[in-house]
Amino acid sequence: MAYPPAADLRQKLAEHPLPTVAVTALDPASLTPEETAKIANNVLTAFNKAISTRDITALSNCLFAEQALWKDSLALTYHLRTFSTPAVIAAHLLETTKLRGAHGFGLEFVHFLPVSPTLQFIDCSLSLKTTSPAATCTGRMLLLPVEGSGGLAGMEDLGSDLDAHPEDETLLRTPSTLADGGDDVKTDVFIIGGGNGAVTLASRLKALGVESVMADRNANSGDNWALRYDSLKFHVPTAMCDMPYLPYGEDLKGSHLLTRDELANQVRQYIKEFNLNMITSSQIQSTQYDQATRRWTVKLKTPSGLRTVRSKHLVQATGLASQKPRVPDIAGKEIYKGISLHSKEYKNPEVSLQNKGAKSVLIIGSANTAIDIFNDCQTAGLDTTILARSPTYVLPVGYVMDPRGFGLFNQLDTETCDRALMLFPTWVECNMAHGLLAMLASQEPDRYKRVAKAGFPVIDSAHPDACLMHNLVERGGGHYVDIGGLEVIAEGNVGVISSVEPVAYTEAGLRLSDGKTAEADSIIWCTGFSDLNARDTVFEVLGGENAADGEEKDSNLLGPRDIANTVDATFGVDEEEEIRGLWKRQRGIDNFWFMGGQTQHHRYHSKTVALQIKAELEETIPVFLNSDVQISGIHNQDIAMRPKHHSLASKTPYPPNVPCSLKDTPVHARCAMLQLF
Repeated sequence: MAYPPAADLRQKLAEHPLPTVAVTALDPASLTPEETAKIANNVLTAFNKAISTRDITALSNCLFAEQALWKDSLALTYHLRTFSTPAVIAAHLLETTKLRGAHGFGLEFVHFLPVSPTLQFIDCSLSLKTTSPAATCTGRMLLLPVEGSGGLAGMEDLGSDLDAHPEDETLLRTPSTLADGGDDVKTDVFIIGGGNGAVTLASRLKALGVESVMADRNANSGDNWALRYDSLKFHVPTAMCDMPYLPYGEDLKGSHLLTRDELANQVRQYIKEFNLNMITSSQIQSTQYDQATRRWTVKLKTPSGLRTVRSKHLVQATGLASQKPRVPDIAGKEIYKGISLHSKEYKNPEVSLQNKGAKSVLIIGSANTAIDIFNDCQTAGLDTTILARSPTYVLPVGYVMDPRGFGLFNQLDTETCDRALMLFPTWVECNMAHGLLAMLASQEPDRYKRVAKAGFPVIDSAHPDACLMHNLVERGGGHYVDIGGLEVIAEGNVGVISSVEPVAYTEAGLRLSDGKTAEADSIIWCTGFSDLNARDTVFEVLGGENAADGEEKDSNLLGPRDIANTVDATFGVDEEEEIRGLWKRQRGIDNFWFMGGQTQHHRYHSKTVALQIKAELEETIPVFLNSDVQISGIHNQDIAMRPKHHSLASKTPYPPNVPCSLKDTPVHARCAMLQLF
């Protein structure tokens, strides 16, 4: 069974709504800057005292009883973890602050944010120093009003930068170290892939003084975008997609939606600007990991011959839900006389369809790609029909641009926005997005009435089944961000078929599950990809069956199949509501990483991965330990973190899970969420 097992994000959403406070709990007008600072200082003083005295009861009393959360991004666990409940958080904080040699939390700034009458909090920016490894960490503590206690409650998160190895952007302009030709390549990090995830990680590593080499199967950099369909454009704000060190030009910001060519050009410019090492037109023939030396050996077939890459770390950055097109396996494909292709093969109506004699097209699917291609074909004069197999979650691009959500990227600098939006525990981010989008949809309940009347089944953000994070994190799509593509459906000028499945081909089209048929000269399957879990592609990406040819048998050597059977599952969420498998160390194999996600993930988590790799190369990274420590109510206890020098024989158990009473505490505020990064 793949590790870690997947949890259900929508179920977690139902079980853990955002905390609410009574409207009478606190008068916002009373929270002057002086008063908010006083409250925050009181909480932090009690918090620091409890940690320094190792008092688990006092530390638990500082935390919000109903829904305390701590999200840690490397700072203390040197992993990506989310802990919940006061007892669990207190136990792990006491253990990890001791292991990391953490000094007291410092308060950098504080301000009051009244989000709504029932959700208002004091936002506290924190700082923290650790000695093992030596790092400067930042954090965020959210304090919520609690009626009857005379105080507040809060949440927090943490992350870190290595003090001895800060980013140096001047290193980005140093020349490429990759020699033309030659058989052997030696590097710190070998990155498989050449898209946004690969190049952003390569740049982050270079700024930390870590050498990397990328290998891309495409002939040219930027082909990850340039080879897509001609009319492709992003459905999110450009500022949200910025890459580290080299943002998009201001002329592409605001309401502009990035085109295929603009995306490709940015990748090319990025590689050129920072002299990143890339081998193009490469095909991996074999991959081996030596468990004894902890080194990787990868053989590549290139136009200039066979090359061997030897590295300390290996990163798979080949994309998620992009490698294995999914087309329903239905009977009769050989009898269909028309053109049948997956959206990955589609370029434009003329090249893919009209030049081959097609005058009509049936689009299977109803998400972003399907609607793009549907409009493409209709505009080109093809007799166009769309088949929506199930109701489609649709949200207007204006909702995405709303400054209370992702539109914040158009208002503030990227780092501030990432801090505000990217660092919440997944279910909190899910809840907040769900609430904002539902509120916006409730203000225009008839927005898609004409579309539904035309036969296209729509659910909007006010629908109980609508959950954007579920689509993004668990399905890898399946929704439509409306940039105007549904208007032609609303006008009734195209064919719409809904709520049926294709069950077989006919000579002229498809037979459907309701017994009817749909005829067209061509069929485009916009049915997504089957490799959302990158674990499913590891064997093929690392060389597949080719790797077994002529290899010596050695118990220390792992080949592609061994590695594929060892790595963690990706995407979806685990029991802590952390995204599975991405941007963090693997439980079963050293020095292997998955880099993927959306473009904002590439920007933010390229630093997460680069810091972990740098710490490992400098031998300062804490190691995994399958701990035998047991605490009632603490999950994922088998991934405790300890520094490399820590003796297993002398390990200190976690403190016991001591129940606590919030009523007896002298603290006049409590923490509901702690974010450390």
